[in-house]
Order: sequence, then structure tokens, then C-alpha cells
Amino acid sequence: MVEARLLDALYLAALAVGWLASIGGFIEFRRSLLGGGFVCKADAKGWINCRSAYVIPQAFIAGRIHLSELAPIYFTATLATAVLGVLLDIDLLAKLSYLLAAGGAASVPYLVYLEVRVAKAICLWCTIMHLSIILAVASATAKILGG
Repeated sequence: MVEARLLDALYLAALAVGWLASIGGFIEFRRSLLGGGFVCKADAKGWINCRSAYVIPQAFIAGRIHLSELAPIYFTATLATAVLGVLLDIDLLAKLSYLLAAGGAASVPYLVYLEVRVAKAICLWCTIMHLSIILAVASATAKILGG
């Protein structure tokens, strides 16, 4: 029972970190359109360069909606269903949250590929989101397998 609660806490914390990173990434993306971010500088060189990751065509859905605009929506939905599902013990919402998290985790390899191979740069905000969603899925999977 204690282990399940610890895994629930880890799941919620990982999603909360991802949500915060998605907000930071959204703000960074918007600022980068104006010439510079607050974490990733516009003139950054080398592998850690959010702007290089932001400007690749694959970062836009249908050429219009940027992934940085979708990430806060995704993390808000996933975190909200997790909070309602886990804290209020609503099984359907908990399962929906796990499904959303698993879908996000399934996209991580492709998104990392885009950063490394296409943009040839790493976005710090994206990396935090990727790690948080993987940790969330790992904790949810451990709870499901253990319970």
C-alpha cells in the first residue's frame, strides 16, 4: 500500500515537472520568435540550442501549430486526469491519464531523433519533458505490475 502511494506521488510529481517544463518551453518558443529566449539564447552555438529545435519544419503540425503550443495542452490534460484519477480514486480517469502518458512516451524516441538528427541540437525544455513523461510511465507501469 505504501509502495503504491509512493508510485502515485512519483507519477504526479513527474507529470507536474513535465507540465512546468511545457510552460517554460512555450514561453521560450514565443520569446525565440522575438529574437531570444530566457534560457536558450538566440545566438547559442553547439548542441544545446532550443531555437534550432524550434525552427525545424517537423516541429509544426500541419505547418501551423508548433509542438511547444501543444505540449502545455497535453501535459495539462494528462496531469488533470492524473490528479482526479489518483487523488480522488476515479479509476477511469487514472487509466485515461496512464494512456495519455503512454502515448506521450511513445513519441519520445521520434522527438529525440528530430532533435539529434534533424535539428542537430538539444532543447533543454524538451529534454525535461521527455524525461518526466518516461518517469511517469515507469512509475505507472510499476504500480500496475505490482498491484
